[in-house]
Amino acid sequence: MTYFCTLASGSEGNCYIYVNGRQRILIDAGKNTRYINDCLRQLALSVSDLTHILITHSHADHVSALPVLLKHTRATLVCSGETFSAIGRKLPFGVPVQLFEPGEGFWLGQVTVKTFATSHDAPGSCGFVLGQGSEQAAVCTDLGTMSGEIFETIRGSRVVLLESNHDAEMVKNGTYPYPLKMRILSDEGHLSNKFAAKVAVRLGQSGTKSLLLAHLSAENNEPRLALDTVCNALAEAGVEMDVALAPRNMPGEPVLL
Repeated sequence: MTYFCTLASGSEGNCYIYVNGRQRILIDAGKNTRYINDCLRQLALSVSDLTHILITHSHADHVSALPVLLKHTRATLVCSGETFSAIGRKLPFGVPVQLFEPGEGFWLGQVTVKTFATSHDAPGSCGFVLGQGSEQAAVCTDLGTMSGEIFETIRGSRVVLLESNHDAEMVKNGTYPYPLKMRILSDEGHLSNKFAAKVAVRLGQSGTKSLLLAHLSAENNEPRLALDTVCNALAEAGVEMDVALAPRNMPGEPVLL
């Protein structure tokens, strides 16, 4: 059985899992080890069952569990060279590591992985497409923007985890300091609901069946607003697609592939 499931998504921590046969690939580890293990138990797994831990970038909400988590699993850490340079000194000695450059493709067991660079403000930041054909899942968070190259890499993915981080007006009128507002709204920040909606339409037109809206800001977004913005755009374009929100602090429903 192949499935993709979100374990946590938001500024407090991000973590997802892709399971294909004997390959149990954790993507990001931004919650503590106990939380991750508790979530995996609900899927009849544990951290000791993980085969790989795939990291998008070095920000704490994506890697904070690693120093402890890697002591409880034999999983191989897989990340870009620049990401490892940023986090490696905090990790246990002797951890198996597989490095890559964003844009490269490789295999994790029998699972193919395509990578793409993102413009988020972390060196070596990237996203992933795991699997092939009907088993293909794309992880697209902390994008900053959606380039043509990224879209061509993820198009046709059966399920896409796509950030819908903020409502631009809420950011502009909110309490964040001006430099932080400009960072969020820039190409090195996050996708807005409206940008995510435009991407969603194109994804639906290219074959995506399930969309998971991720990394919603607790301060500058509302779940219903994010969902309505995307669903309304899909309806106006006549595109049918299953759309769900990735929960902030609990596992989502597994998407079977």
